Amino acid sequence: MKMLSSTLLVLWTICTLGQGNLSLKPSDDRLRFGLNQDASHWIAFHTYAQLWARINENNPGSLLSEEPQEHTLDLSLRRFRLGFQAQLSDALRVYVQLGINNLNYLSPRGTSLDLLDAYAEYYFSEVISIGAGKTAWTGLSRFSAPNTSKLLGYDLLSLALPTADETDDLIRKLSIYAKGKLGKLDYRIVASKPFLPSKRNGFDGELIEGISKFQDKSNTLVYSAYVKWEFWDAEPNDIPFSNGSYLGKRKVLNIGIGHEYHGQALASMEDGAQRLHDMNLWAIDVFLDRPINRRNNTVFTAYAGYFNYGFGPNYLRNTGINNPIIDIDEPSASFNGPGNAYPVIGTGDSYFIQLGYAFPHMGATKNYGQLQPYVSVQYSDFERLKDPVLCYDLGLNWLLKGHLSKFSVNFQSRPIFTRDNEDIRYADRKWCVIAQYIIRLQ
Repeated sequence: MKMLSSTLLVLWTICTLGQGNLSLKPSDDRLRFGLNQDASHWIAFHTYAQLWARINENNPGSLLSEEPQEHTLDLSLRRFRLGFQAQLSDALRVYVQLGINNLNYLSPRGTSLDLLDAYAEYYFSEVISIGAGKTAWTGLSRFSAPNTSKLLGYDLLSLALPTADETDDLIRKLSIYAKGKLGKLDYRIVASKPFLPSKRNGFDGELIEGISKFQDKSNTLVYSAYVKWEFWDAEPNDIPFSNGSYLGKRKVLNIGIGHEYHGQALASMEDGAQRLHDMNLWAIDVFLDRPINRRNNTVFTAYAGYFNYGFGPNYLRNTGINNPIIDIDEPSASFNGPGNAYPVIGTGDSYFIQLGYAFPHMGATKNYGQLQPYVSVQYSDFERLKDPVLCYDLGLNWLLKGHLSKFSVNFQSRPIFTRDNEDIRYADRKWCVIAQYIIRLQ
C-alpha cells in the first residue's frame, strides 16, 4: 500500500499544478481534468476490476493438500487496475498504471499493487512520438498488447504473448519506442532490455538435450515492430493497448505484420555441448470491426492471425491462466501439468480465429444492454508434439453499459497430451466454465 499512497500523492501534486484552472472535462473513455484554461493540458484517471467465478475440470494428477482434485470451483480477482495519464505540455505525456493479476485462494496474504507501467512520451508530430520506461509498447501482433477490459473474448490471447513472464513482467519490458502514423500506415518500433528469465518463479536452468530453454547469457536487446494498414477508420495510438471491439463506435479493417527478435535468448544441449539459439518470431493478422446497423448498434467483429514462432529446437510451454491448482502427482500426471494448463506457445506454426456479433440493445428503452456471442479457436502445429493443439472457446457477453459494465460466460475445451515412449501425443479433452464481470470506471 505504500506504492498506492505514493501514487495518490503524485496525482494530487499534479492536479494542484492547475491551481484555479482545474476543470472536469469527461471524454469518451476516461475521467479527465483540465490543468490549464482551455484543458489542452490534462490528467485522466482510469480503474477497473475483472472478477471470475469458475469451475474447472482439472488435468490428470492435479493435487490440493496432497489430495487428488478432479474439479475446482473458485472465485478470483483476475485483474485490478488503477492508473492515470497526463498531458503535461503540448508535447509531453506520462502514463502510470498499478495493478494485480490472479488474486485467488492460492495467493499469499497481503498481496499489494505492482507497478505495471511507468513511462513518458514526447510527441513531435503525428508521424513520430518517442517514449521510454516500463511499458507494454511492443511489436509482433495486434493483441501482443491487449486492452484487457475491452476485448471480445473473456480474456487475452495467450498465443500472442510469447515471452510472458519469461523475459517480461506481465507483458511489460524496460523499453524505448517510436510510434506514429504515415497516412493509413500505423507503426511501432521497440527496443527493450529484457528481464532475466532466472528471476521468475519456477525457473529451471538445467539444460536438456534437444530442448531449448530461456537463459540469462544473452546480453542483447529485444527488437520488435508492428505495422498495420488502416483501410477504414483510424484507431487511436495514444496508448499501446488494442481493443477487441469498438461496439459500433468505429468502422475498422486493418491488416498487420509484426516481428520480434532476441539474439541468443535460449539454449539447449546438443550431443552433450551447449548451443545457443535466437528467438525469431513473426505474425500476420487481420482485424475487422464493422457496424451492421448504427441505429440499433449491431456489430460484426472478426480477428484472424498466423504466428510463426522460432525459439530453437522443441521449445514448448504449457500455460494455465489464473491456474487454480499448482501441485501435481507426477506418476499420474499428463504432459500438461496441473490445473488448467495446456501447450499454448512453442516452436512451430499457429493459427487463431475469433468471431463475434453484437445484437441490438434489448428492452423498449434499450436499457437492458446487448448480447454479444463469440467463438474463438486456436490451432497449433508445434515441433515437439506429434499431434496438433486444438483449443476452442464459446462465449456470450452481456454488455450492460458497453465495456464499462459487462457480464461474460465462457466455455473452453482444451486438449490433454500424454507421453507415449519418446512421443507426446493427444490423449483427451478437459473443460472449463468461467462466469466473469468487468466493471470499469472510465
